[in-house]
Amino acid sequence: MNEPYVTCAQCVVRDWCQRRNGTTPLPQDYTINPECGGYILLNQAIKLSQIPLEYQNANKRNFIIDTDNKMYKDYIIDTFNSIEEIVKNGNNLAFIHPQKGTGKSYTAIAFAMEYIFKSVMNPSLFNFESPLVLYIKYGSWANDLRQIYQLNDEDFTQKVLQQVKLMKTVPLLILDDIGNGRFTNYIKDFTYDVIDFRKENKKSTFFTSNLTLQLLEQENCLGDIITSRMLFNTVVYQLGGRDRRQEKSYILKPII
Repeated sequence: MNEPYVTCAQCVVRDWCQRRNGTTPLPQDYTINPECGGYILLNQAIKLSQIPLEYQNANKRNFIIDTDNKMYKDYIIDTFNSIEEIVKNGNNLAFIHPQKGTGKSYTAIAFAMEYIFKSVMNPSLFNFESPLVLYIKYGSWANDLRQIYQLNDEDFTQKVLQQVKLMKTVPLLILDDIGNGRFTNYIKDFTYDVIDFRKENKKSTFFTSNLTLQLLEQENCLGDIITSRMLFNTVVYQLGGRDRRQEKSYILKPII
């Protein structure tokens, strides 16, 4: 088929775009302005979200219900369909299981991408400058906080503190691998501050962790005070099963 826009080839919604499949007519000024405004908005929203490239094709249309997650099938479908209400009401989701590579991050991000798709064209929700979703790798964020004192660099400090401010206020925050890394009271204070602020202001947060709730509650980890706030108004998915990352690995056998 002839692509209506030059950006169609690299667009993440190309396979179900209604302009591309002809369901929705092209804009009246298309002949003099053949630029897809939807692509520009969506591309910016994904960029601001800081979602890793490997997960940017995680979405409702690509999501597979299989033996490992079929027990949550109805919840998964309902979450995709009601993601706008979930975020608006400040409801939280947690994906917690000790086994690695079971789709926790993928599932959380697929839900978040659906929120972006449904919200990006709404000018009351997206202003092109502030993210709809913010993805944070917890261990990397904790390392950045520690480097504030190690580097003693004013620009770096302001950058990290600005990110903390954004983590508090963004409509949907993803804290991936929470509990991972080395804990200090300093890290725990910042973690408490972000989670408690979002709890009090009804901001939606998606958590993933390879640690059990019992381990997260221990004082050498998050502790029970932070964990209890994390679990407030939260639906917990215990996604286990096979390690999906290993399925994408190729083991080369030596040539004899």
